[in-house]
Amino acid sequence: MTLQSIFRGPRGFRAGWRFLLFCGLLVAFQMIANLALDVAVTRSHIAVPPWPNAVVFIVQDSVTLLAALAATFIMARLERRRLVVYYIPGRDCFGREFWIGTVFGFAGVSLLIGLIALAGGYSLGALNLHGSALMRAALLWILASLAIGFAEEIVFRGYAQYTLASGMGFWLTSVLVSVIFGALHYFTKPDERWTDWAGTSLLALFVCYTIRRTGSLRFAIGFHAAFDFFAIYFYSGPNGGNVAVDRLFQSTFHGSNAITGGSLGPEASLFVFPAIALMFIVFYRMYGRSPAKVG
Repeated sequence: MTLQSIFRGPRGFRAGWRFLLFCGLLVAFQMIANLALDVAVTRSHIAVPPWPNAVVFIVQDSVTLLAALAATFIMARLERRRLVVYYIPGRDCFGREFWIGTVFGFAGVSLLIGLIALAGGYSLGALNLHGSALMRAALLWILASLAIGFAEEIVFRGYAQYTLASGMGFWLTSVLVSVIFGALHYFTKPDERWTDWAGTSLLALFVCYTIRRTGSLRFAIGFHAAFDFFAIYFYSGPNGGNVAVDRLFQSTFHGSNAITGGSLGPEASLFVFPAIALMFIVFYRMYGRSPAKVG
């Protein structure tokens, strides 16, 4: 093996090196944006609201999304490919598959909360907000959930998924990226348990499966956004140890952590596993087994 063959293969630079360049660009853009944001917040003396908060999610994930798009755009120009090749939807990003994904996200988290409730671990409670405050919070959490969905899907299941799959194969890449996605949740949030890592990884693997069948991130983004919106705002569950101040209901989770997920939220409940299994089955029945054309 020559030195050149380490870096280049039959189709140009090897997937691993292209992936590392993308990661470097992403981190660089994110650091620059975060530095500018920190300076702006410090100079304007803005008080950062307690987490989880819709405005914080909107700002942080919008920064991540812009950094990911910038890094992907540069790599697309270098590789002479269109963004759609990396599963990124264009003007029709809110097309039919997106809305089907939102229905799946709502149904998935509703099934999960329903199973917890049947086991005696969840009570909806009274409304936490009323009037204009309710409408304002709903709008902000819709925007926050969209920012989360777009940012995390494009970072993990866009260029990274496509490029690594070109060298490792789609499913091996999907497992690797999903485990890493779960690990980031596990190591960056307090009081994490194995159930949250496993549940988050399996949800990520389900999203990879939807990309394989639809050829785009539209479904994945809609699913991700709806799942987070209904879990955090509508059903008012905890996320990373806290509940949102501007959640819709004064919901309570009671019982063992195995049933409720505890302070980590319903994604850490053992009921997440049958819920995910059913989502795989229903999606398979709807979309079949043949890979879709990317676009």
